[in-house]
Amino acid sequence: MNSAATYYQKLVDSGYDSDAALEHTRAYFPDFLIEVGFDNNKNHPTNRHLNSHHRPKYIPVTKSKIKDKLLTSWQIDVATKESLANVFHMFEAIWHHDFHSEMEEMKEQYAPMDPDSNEEINYSNDNVIKFLQTFDETMVNGNWEPITGEEIEQALEAEDVLPISLDVRFDEYQNQRYYKLGQNIEQREVRTLFGLRKEVKAVRIFEKVITVLEFHDEDWFLSNNKKRYYPGQEGHGMHLRLFKDVPHLDMEVIFSNTSPSMRTLEKIKIFAPLIAGLVSLGMKYGPLLFGGETGSTSLSLVGGLLSGLGAYVLKTYTSYQKTREKFRNIVAKDMYFKGLANNSSVLSVVVDMAEEQEVKEAILAYGILVMNQPNSFTEESLDRYIESWLMNCFDTDIDFEVDDALAKLDKMRLLNRNDSGLLSVRGIGEALLLLDDYWDNLYDFVEN
Repeated sequence: MNSAATYYQKLVDSGYDSDAALEHTRAYFPDFLIEVGFDNNKNHPTNRHLNSHHRPKYIPVTKSKIKDKLLTSWQIDVATKESLANVFHMFEAIWHHDFHSEMEEMKEQYAPMDPDSNEEINYSNDNVIKFLQTFDETMVNGNWEPITGEEIEQALEAEDVLPISLDVRFDEYQNQRYYKLGQNIEQREVRTLFGLRKEVKAVRIFEKVITVLEFHDEDWFLSNNKKRYYPGQEGHGMHLRLFKDVPHLDMEVIFSNTSPSMRTLEKIKIFAPLIAGLVSLGMKYGPLLFGGETGSTSLSLVGGLLSGLGAYVLKTYTSYQKTREKFRNIVAKDMYFKGLANNSSVLSVVVDMAEEQEVKEAILAYGILVMNQPNSFTEESLDRYIESWLMNCFDTDIDFEVDDALAKLDKMRLLNRNDSGLLSVRGIGEALLLLDDYWDNLYDFVEN
């Protein structure tokens, strides 16, 4: 399997939709085509009906709540409980160390393209490819999912909560990535029938959204007759944005390069007075202007007609500007409360969230296995048990990544798997010794 196919398969296996995985892969390998060997994958478009019920891999429950529940769900003595809590603490320390190294690597890659940098922004396309590959891997570790092209199209064609539609100029981006983390359905009050009626509507909310955007350079805007849209110096670099609680169908408000698209009701409010005024002027001055006698009064009639027409045109233009300003205020107010982080600070949030997801998976796998010994699980039965446990304890339905969790335990030498596929883990005391030894050998620069 070549490097492009390996990268594609890694994204698919990590939970990426096949269309999104293909899009990401072609960003680095433009000539990549899906090989026949992938047709058996459940995420391939030809087999997507087998995976129509999508369940997120993201665990929305906090790490502290999971630990507390694990430590109180079984009858164990105080000493054992403290030792198990220490195992969980070692997991946190080890993964914090690993993700700190990842954070430093990403910050170093991002520095030349950071729009907030005090130094000159200067980077190559190879720098962009390397950073985006590292960023994609971190997003996979954090159980983020790409926002699909279909979801973006739905957002552009409809409205959820905000009484506004925006046209996004996607062609102005040289590179673009969109991610979501967690989603829920909320009941929101919205206006329907051109704003005349209120009703409660079920709205799909993305709990977290990240955009990664790079604008074309100035030459592109000039050659495409879009000089008026060129963002200038502020548009240089790779722009990272993190938002919270974004309604799916109002997602276009998170973009900076948009143009308001007025609803029918707003257009009626603007142009109805102009049309009514023209009709009124026509009825008042028409017979006199075209059927009356020529003479000294004809000039005053024309002057009156033009003055009235000018007044209605001015009123229409003023109404149009007020409507545009109202739309801008709606977007500005909404974005003030939804924006969480920009640029390099997004990296800190992303790495921190990825670290927490990895730790929660390891804690769940080890805690469930060690508390149920000597009873054994297969990989499949452990997966079902943890998903059921999360549902019963926290009313949370997820697709737990059991293979990833077990790989973490195996890396720490805590996992055993017999010939029948039954799983077990080292006891709590032995686990602490192994984890302590793992920690002590993270850095071994001196040869004995």
